[in-house]
Amino acid sequence: MEKFTTRIALLKADDKDYENLSREIAKDSGTKKRKLSVKPDKTKKGEFNFWGDISLQDVSDAVLRAVRKTGRDFTFTVIKSKMQ
Repeated sequence: MEKFTTRIALLKADDKDYENLSREIAKDSGTKKRKLSVKPDKTKKGEFNFWGDISLQDVSDAVLRAVRKTGRDFTFTVIKSKMQ
């Protein structure tokens, strides 16, 4: 089982854009292979944890699909974590 932390920065975005992003990522995570936890901490807007039988490519693809639906320019970082 793998765990990844993703930080997404939407450029020129407001809270509504981040809410849309969270909604799109939650929709995309609905497969049996992926599980997603969205951190509700407002100081870490755009931070998501993915875990399960997934790869770095799975996470990057999910982020790209969701963020493109916001219509905003963006940057993102994916960090692989060790499961405990």
